[in-house]
Amino acid sequence: MTRLKGAPEALAGAYDLALLDLDGVVYLLQQPIPEAAATIAALPGLDCEPVFVTNNASRSPETVADALRGMGVPAEDAQVLTSAQVVAEILRERLGTGARVLVTGSEALRAAVEAQGLATTKDPKDAQGIAYGMIPTLTWRDLADLTIAARNGAVWVATNLDGTLPTPDGPLPGTGALAGAIAVALGRGPDVVAGKPEPGIYQAAMARKAGGRAIMVGDRPDSDIEGANRAGIDSLLVFTGVASPREAMALPPEQRPTYLGWSIAALAEAHPEPQWNEAVDRIDCGGWTAVLAASDGGGEIRLSGEGSELDAWRSLCELSWAAADMTGYDPTRSPVPESEAARKLLAD
Repeated sequence: MTRLKGAPEALAGAYDLALLDLDGVVYLLQQPIPEAAATIAALPGLDCEPVFVTNNASRSPETVADALRGMGVPAEDAQVLTSAQVVAEILRERLGTGARVLVTGSEALRAAVEAQGLATTKDPKDAQGIAYGMIPTLTWRDLADLTIAARNGAVWVATNLDGTLPTPDGPLPGTGALAGAIAVALGRGPDVVAGKPEPGIYQAAMARKAGGRAIMVGDRPDSDIEGANRAGIDSLLVFTGVASPREAMALPPEQRPTYLGWSIAALAEAHPEPQWNEAVDRIDCGGWTAVLAASDGGGEIRLSGEGSELDAWRSLCELSWAAADMTGYDPTRSPVPESEAARKLLAD
């Protein structure tokens, strides 16, 4: 029954690889998350190797690692995995060394393709494969050439299908938005998508330590966490990016994480496991108790007790997910506080 797991000691110690999303986990809009540097520096001492996993195909691994080091985050070039690298690996595996590839995107994507022994071509009718990413200077002609190549049978591999890009001006159209325009003209989407939440980038990351235990650390349930679930690995959802604890209560099954944490620092922390009392539909975690009670609206979750706020959210998420799956409970309903600490928590 329990979805959220516990870890009696530092969480990272139970894993060989920590797959780390970047924006929202290690930094937020180019500003480092305060706990990131110290936590990542501590991973080797826990026998856990970091792999920085990003859907962004516009920068090379060397550029990404250099930017991380500039923020004080310990990072080696070889610890970075971009969707551009995965696109190139997929095309080589599908088409073989020397195949001709139309590159639509950044110089980093082109370099990744060439590093796999593939040839690049500007002629859409000559291309056997397509490496598709996004840069702000993409033109209608670029998208048209991609459409022609795909229509002529070239294997279309996209870096990701993220609908938006985070910017200081708010979300702006991303790789997936422009892929949608191509799909309208072509009548279908890409043959393969390399980035999260598709399995390719997870498989490439886990191949760095074959047979190792991996955990994905991310802030996006619909990308980082869903992808981890598809890949069959555990995940840690952190609240330094796009998701909030209250929003986590309403996550569908495919987007639910294995652990919750305020930040990446949760990798170096123990995690209490929510305890079920199925006879009364109750969950205890830390000093908190969440109970599913009957009400005129068809059921409500009541929270009492006190203690660590994250333990309260663990109990609320666990019970909300189970109730939604088993009874049709509406997980968007606000829990009812039954202690002063619960009232303060739920008022924020």
